[in-house]
Amino acid sequence: MEKENKTAFIADMHTHTLASTHAYSTITENALWASRHGIKYLGMTDHGIKMQDSPDTWHFENLRILPDYLHGVRIIRGIEANITDYEGNIDIYPEYVYDSLEWVNVSFHKQVLPAGTKADHTRAYLGALKNPRVDVICHSEDIHYDYDFEAVCRECADRGRLIELNVGRLLRGRGADDRYMLILEACEKYGTSIIVNSDAHFYTKIGDFAPAEELLKKTGFPLELVVNADEKRMEQYLLNRKNRQ
Repeated sequence: MEKENKTAFIADMHTHTLASTHAYSTITENALWASRHGIKYLGMTDHGIKMQDSPDTWHFENLRILPDYLHGVRIIRGIEANITDYEGNIDIYPEYVYDSLEWVNVSFHKQVLPAGTKADHTRAYLGALKNPRVDVICHSEDIHYDYDFEAVCRECADRGRLIELNVGRLLRGRGADDRYMLILEACEKYGTSIIVNSDAHFYTKIGDFAPAEELLKKTGFPLELVVNADEKRMEQYLLNRKNRQ
């Protein structure tokens, strides 16, 4: 029997489908699981074109055919775009592709851009945040892609963007807890909003946020800065995003 895992969070905005070839579930399976586990907003964010496992451009062009709701869950059409250089540029698509997307996560991946210096990574994040399409700096706890937490968190706060607390990375260990504690400290200092995401590559991981909840309690991080801990807050972010474009 599948384990029950109700969560206090109402959105999971970093998930993958089998369109990313190292993930193993369909959007329908993801949505059905989400609907049974308290998730009201589901980001479908397969990898951008620079990753070897990315779907072709037409995957993102054709997301428009998806219904807005599956099993009562609002499907947010998105992408996990790659940061492709230290100036903060991301995967190149025709403008109409990005115009049709409702959510853009950005990440470093070693398969796309080898690690550089702390200054390089900081410059890349700050450059990416200048792009009005970008919503979230994802899985930024990687020690190999060290950056100036204060500078980037301050910029996120100024621009109304989000830092991700990635459950998949917490489950891997590798010092992620310690790194995220420092990131959360900087977010709290500057009033930077965060989002808790699963980075699920199989449907049963969607909404499984227990490790993040434990870390947030341990640090005493204010829940009012967690966008997906409140439905009104999530709706307000989506509205602000629409006005930003």
